[in-house]
Amino acid sequence: MLAKIFQNAFDLRRQWSTKPEWKDTFDSETIDQTEAMVNEVAIKMIYKFNDSTFRPIFSDLVEWGSSISNTSERTMRLQSIYSFMVVFFDNLKSIVTSYATYLLDNSVDVLKSVDPKDAESVELWSRVLRTLIKCFEHDQDDFWQAPSHFSIIAPILTSHITYATSLPIIEELVPALVELAAAADSTDHHKELNSAILKHMRSENASIRLAAVQCEQALTDRLGEEWLSMLPEMLPFISELQEDDDEVVERETLRWIVKIEGVLGESLDSMLQ
Repeated sequence: MLAKIFQNAFDLRRQWSTKPEWKDTFDSETIDQTEAMVNEVAIKMIYKFNDSTFRPIFSDLVEWGSSISNTSERTMRLQSIYSFMVVFFDNLKSIVTSYATYLLDNSVDVLKSVDPKDAESVELWSRVLRTLIKCFEHDQDDFWQAPSHFSIIAPILTSHITYATSLPIIEELVPALVELAAAADSTDHHKELNSAILKHMRSENASIRLAAVQCEQALTDRLGEEWLSMLPEMLPFISELQEDDDEVVERETLRWIVKIEGVLGESLDSMLQ
C-alpha cells in the first residue's frame, strides 16, 4: 500500500505532461512546487521505516520508474523520481549510500541516452548528476572505492566532457567528477579519472579542451597535493595548452598553472621547459 502511494505521487509529472487539460490549469512551476511537497512528506514517512522494510520499496520504485515504453513519459516519471532521490540521499546521507546500488544501472542508462536537443532529457540528466553528487558527498563506507561501483560510473562521467558545446558541463558534470574523485579516494581511481580527462585536452573542439582544463582546475582546488601527485602526466598537456589556438583555453590553462603553483609553493617554469 505504501509503495503504491509513493508511485502515485511520483507519477504526477508524467500524467501532467500527457493531459492538455492539466497543462491548461497547472504550469510547470506548480508541478515543481507540488513535487517538493511530495518529497518532504515522503522523507518523513521513510524516517518511520527500518531498512528491511524500505529497501524493497526503494528497489521497486526505481524499477517502476523505467517501466514505461514511451520515452517521453519515462523521462517525465524519472524526473520526479530523481527529484526525490536528491532529497533522499542528502537527508539520510551515509546511512543510505549503499542504496545507490539500485540506481547505478538506471543512472548510467539515463546519462548514455541524454538528448542535448531535448530540454526534458537534459533536465533528467541534470537531476541524475545532482543525485550522484549527493551519493558521492556522503560516502563514508568506501562504497565508491569499490571497483565494481567506480568502474560503472567513472567512464560515462568522463566521456560526457565531449558534450561541452551542448550541456551544462561546468555547472553539473564537473562537480560530479570532483565529488567522485573525493569519494573514490585511491591512486588507481585518480589515475583513471585523470587520464580520461587529459585525453579531452587534445580534442579538436576548443569547448571540449576548455571543459577539461576547468575540470582539472576544480580537482586541483578540491584535492590539492593528492591530485597533483599525477603532475608528471599532466605536464605535457599543460605545455601544449599554453600555446593553444583558442585564447580562452590558453587563459584558463594559465589559471590552472597558478592554482598548481599555489598548492606546490613553487614555479612550474622549469618543469614546462
